[in-house]
Amino acid sequence: QLAAAPPPPPADARYVAPAAAANASPRIVRCTVHNFPADGATARKCGGLPLALTVNPLAALSDLCEGGKGVASDAPRRGATALGDVYGAPPDGGGGAADDVDYVPPYDDGVPDLERIPVIRDPNGRLDKETKQFARTVAPPRCDRCHAYLNPHCKPVESSSFIRGSYAAPVQRYSCSLCGASGSISIPEEHVASGVFDAAVRCGTAEYEVGGAYCVRERPVENVHLYAVEYVPEEDDAGSGSDHHHHGSVRSHGWREALDAIRATARGLAKTAPRRHEGGGRVASDVRIGVFAFAEDTLVFPYLKRPKPGRSDAGGSVSANADGEEGELAVAMVTDVWEDPFCPLPLPVWTHDVGQGLNSDEWRRFDRVLNSFTELMERLSPAPPPRPEFLRRNCGGAALAALADALEASGGKATLITTRRPNCGVGALRDREATSRGHSPYQRADKERRLFEPVQRVAKFATSATSATSEIEQASDDATGAFYRRLGEKCAAARICVDIVVANSEVAPPPPASSAMASQSSLGPGGHHDNRREFLEVATLAELCRATCGDFKWLRVGNECGVRVGDGDDDDDGAVPTFTAEQLREELRRSALSYSGSDAVFKLRCSRGVRVKSYCPALHAGTVVGDGIVDSAELELARVRPGTTIAVLLEHGVGGVAGARGGSEAPMVLFQAATLYTTATGRRRVRVSTLALPATTVPADVFRSADLGTVAAVATRMAILDLDDGALESARKGIFDKCASILARYRAHTSARSSPAGQLILPESLQLLPLFCLSLRKGRMLRDSAVPYRPPFPTADERAYHLFYGRRASPHMSLQCVHPNLLQVSDMRAKDGEWATPPALGLGGCVDEVLAAAMRPTCQLPRSMNPSIACLDERGMYVLDDRFAFYLFVGKDVPEDKWRELLSVSTESGAQRLDGRWVANVPAGTMAVANTEAGRKLRGVLRQLRSLNAPNPTLALDARHARAPLVLVFVGRGSVFEGEMDSLLVDDPDGKEKGYVDFLCDVHREVRKVISEEL
Repeated sequence: QLAAAPPPPPADARYVAPAAAANASPRIVRCTVHNFPADGATARKCGGLPLALTVNPLAALSDLCEGGKGVASDAPRRGATALGDVYGAPPDGGGGAADDVDYVPPYDDGVPDLERIPVIRDPNGRLDKETKQFARTVAPPRCDRCHAYLNPHCKPVESSSFIRGSYAAPVQRYSCSLCGASGSISIPEEHVASGVFDAAVRCGTAEYEVGGAYCVRERPVENVHLYAVEYVPEEDDAGSGSDHHHHGSVRSHGWREALDAIRATARGLAKTAPRRHEGGGRVASDVRIGVFAFAEDTLVFPYLKRPKPGRSDAGGSVSANADGEEGELAVAMVTDVWEDPFCPLPLPVWTHDVGQGLNSDEWRRFDRVLNSFTELMERLSPAPPPRPEFLRRNCGGAALAALADALEASGGKATLITTRRPNCGVGALRDREATSRGHSPYQRADKERRLFEPVQRVAKFATSATSATSEIEQASDDATGAFYRRLGEKCAAARICVDIVVANSEVAPPPPASSAMASQSSLGPGGHHDNRREFLEVATLAELCRATCGDFKWLRVGNECGVRVGDGDDDDDGAVPTFTAEQLREELRRSALSYSGSDAVFKLRCSRGVRVKSYCPALHAGTVVGDGIVDSAELELARVRPGTTIAVLLEHGVGGVAGARGGSEAPMVLFQAATLYTTATGRRRVRVSTLALPATTVPADVFRSADLGTVAAVATRMAILDLDDGALESARKGIFDKCASILARYRAHTSARSSPAGQLILPESLQLLPLFCLSLRKGRMLRDSAVPYRPPFPTADERAYHLFYGRRASPHMSLQCVHPNLLQVSDMRAKDGEWATPPALGLGGCVDEVLAAAMRPTCQLPRSMNPSIACLDERGMYVLDDRFAFYLFVGKDVPEDKWRELLSVSTESGAQRLDGRWVANVPAGTMAVANTEAGRKLRGVLRQLRSLNAPNPTLALDARHARAPLVLVFVGRGSVFEGEMDSLLVDDPDGKEKGYVDFLCDVHREVRKVISEEL
């Protein structure tokens, strides 16, 4: 009989989930309910409570990762042979296979990591004659009927034998836990004796190193990183300097800063390069990196000509001639960006294998290219004559096409760094926000709907807005949409992951202050300033990233109001002088250095009585393969990483869960998620995670076991699904209706029906559900932009940016992304901001390994309060965390010496003229967290918040969607983000939305209405 595991801890809690458990870690697999409805009738009694799973396939490192003193491959599990003795040891006692390393995490803090996933490999291994690589692949034990993998819930049966060829091979058999077939999973006797598959029957998540039919490409996706950087002359780059502006036209992208960020990323890749054992015993690290520029209407590819044959470096590539001279710097240019842009050079010519180390000739060649790139661009691209900013051309579409062409054969990772949307050449995007001069498109829902819909899909809305769009503009959108659609399909097929980084903090000058607008600000005098930027077409560019499993990064905060944290993570080259450089560097590093896999295929299998309904949302990252009629559809992903969250909606089959209406055993429902992917070393792996849940016919048990974090993540994705199919208002109404439906069914089908009719009863596990629903309606994904006397918030770009990440909502982020956390950083308590290690527990000095793993130092956070204007004091300082940025709120009555305990400004502050009046103590210059006691505590608080209780610092890199910047908000002193922070105080009524108490009253009325209609 299968044993039901206890409910997991909350998704945003700090916990340790050892790999040696029958169920997969809740970091990897979570269900919206932990007592699953046994049939459709029970599910209907639970109302709109979604039945779904969220899966983070790579939410735990493998035991082949170094650093952190991981013990997964050394510690015994349940009295069995140590896993390291089974499949972690090198063959024949040699040291070759021990050199296999998936990834070297950037930490070594001595804390055991029990969440490492065991990698099951052949203990003997063999040399592949074709690839000359040492192979340790195995054939995973699978069910002959449903193809499910061996897992801890499979029951062993009596050993038997069958005829294989001319001899009898003894096997060990297991019954499948998903389909119930008896003896359908077999293991050869030689593997039974060696214990190769022991980890599979005692760990809820196990990983197999596979080959043969699991390898669908002729060669694995290569570890290649290409960067296309927009070249902006320094005299035009107003934001690359150190001047600080609270308003005015500012651009945060700097050419030199981008090259420095790429150099820091390449240095990290060289230090953390994976290793593999080859036939000759040499350890090779293949990590190639290349960079080219695009300026106006030209693509520039710098490279070093290969010298005459001479000596070879460790990697076998010729680096110098007989005289020791390096190759000559050359350049290849593509000037036709309108027809069919391409990469003019073979990949090995202009990329460099930095995996050979920082002391290799390849690294010196790459460093020389970067050092010479600026001078080269100054010669090739003289300063253009003065002209309006909106006339500056950008051929980013051609750069994306060149990146795809360069990686078509090898696959890999492509990153575009730009300051604006492409506006010339192929893929040129027009300013759709400027189609109605004099009439804001945000005043009509149908016009605004088109702005945050990508041009790849905007055709389905053309019929309702043809009158507002000329035929020429519509034809332009159709052609551009076809280009980006084909580009996305090409990259997805070639397993090219596309990241786009838009570094643009350009803001418009604020309008003259008026008493009417000043009165709208609840944060103090000064009013709301228009934080409008140039239309970037985030929706279209982010859709390309979605199709290729890439990330869209918008660095919309520049030196004008960003505070450099400087938390000790600087590169070896020294401190970075500006906030913008820190942001750009950290975004590139976390994207390139995160633990990840490529060429992935995901599939979810369910036990009898339950089946996969669909992925959520329908436009999921990657490509869905199959119709799901006969079997569940597969999801193909160009890249998978710890931050990749897959949501799957479930439904009951005919008859429901087997045994739910009677039987000797308690009914259980099982789910198995299998992810096939390629490591950075080219190894093919299958990570299998299994979750078993008890089934019930009692609705009260279902409500009691609801998981708020998973419910919130799925509800967010379902709201976006409603938005994809309809209007913004229908999605907002759908959230309210689902909330009322869940609470009405809870009252009607549980003991809550005996409560007074005038009392709103909430399930214990869903106490925060109404707060989440209200915050989601107020959030930037679904918020109404048209508010009288205020500029539109959010803009179409801001809404599209948050919709992009809303499609990836995870259980540990969903609630906090719409309901920010407010912390008071003035007058902190003595232990606030201090790091402490839990005391060692145990008998006789023997510390339990789970307790030891939980002893990672943590930082005590300051006092938390509700995000409401009522909680803010004009004499206090606060940090508002919405999971995308940290807003450092400084009240208007805070003395200068007080805020200078937190902030260090490069120039003196002084009186400045603002809207016709003089304002004192506005900081000017590059700002950073001060090297004071208060500043040290603030750094600790921000570092703890960034990690979000990740099990180790490596996975903390992907804990958030982006590296949250620290944004300075001086109340009443002209800060451009003051109005935005005011809108994030979601507990207050704002615009067309009510406060929390009034919202609860509306929900209660709807609940009573639903119950009365049913009765």
